Amino acid sequence: MNAARFDRQLALLGVEGQSRLRAAKVAVVGAGGTGSVVVPELALLGVGHIIIIDHDAVEESNRNRHFCARHDDAIPGTAKVDIARRTVNEFDPSITVEVIPESLLSVAAFQAVRSADYVFGCVDLEGVRLVLLELCMAFSKPYFDIATGVEAGPPPMYGGRVCCSLPGGGCLSCLGELDAAEAGRDLESSEQRRDREAIYGVNRAALGAHGPSVVSINAVVASLAVTEFMKLCTGLSAPTRLLKYDGGMSRVSPRRDAPAADCYYCKGIAGAGADASSDRFIKCNV
Repeated sequence: MNAARFDRQLALLGVEGQSRLRAAKVAVVGAGGTGSVVVPELALLGVGHIIIIDHDAVEESNRNRHFCARHDDAIPGTAKVDIARRTVNEFDPSITVEVIPESLLSVAAFQAVRSADYVFGCVDLEGVRLVLLELCMAFSKPYFDIATGVEAGPPPMYGGRVCCSLPGGGCLSCLGELDAAEAGRDLESSEQRRDREAIYGVNRAALGAHGPSVVSINAVVASLAVTEFMKLCTGLSAPTRLLKYDGGMSRVSPRRDAPAADCYYCKGIAGAGADASSDRFIKCNV
């Protein structure tokens, strides 16, 4: 470890805490608006091994908020995982970086998540959140889930939240932060989706729509998540289960609700490993 490089951190984290960061293997699922903040911050903290999972490429509309994209990166054709890896290498080439340019619902991505010590979810779909939650709880991985939201109003509302899911210690589901019905729709097969649309109808005008997204809001929420990870990894203090950020009120509110005693995810399948049968999601067509 380069003590001079981390001199200002060592005063808070100590040599042991910094060594824990260096030894940590962290998977980041999603390298977009929030993931492109998380990855560089992990590198600057001194995390020694970073896995980046994302099947997507940068689009022109990403340029307002993507920390790793450059003005001359080709669009289309530049993979988000590649520009995230480039950023880490430019910050600290001694960090081991793995990239998985595939969906989470793939064999390679599942293997990568299972190999990690900590996992960040920087994703939009509730279905992906549900899969990550189950996979992380089953294989005893602390899971930091990040969500941001902007409603144009009036009045405008903007902010986000960070949820730290720990095996046996509370999670997205029992803290009420996972929409199971929406997750179910996300994970439907193409045939199931077609059948449901035929029965219930679908608002075609809403398909493919994206909500507002602002760089500073993404950065605030992503940084809160990295700080909670830092606390847990270094032993500085216990992470807060749920943080809510209200940008309009300039307020971060912690929630420390006790985990549900009968939660399926953080209690029922915690540590179950392969017995949780999470691999069934790999076959889903989303």
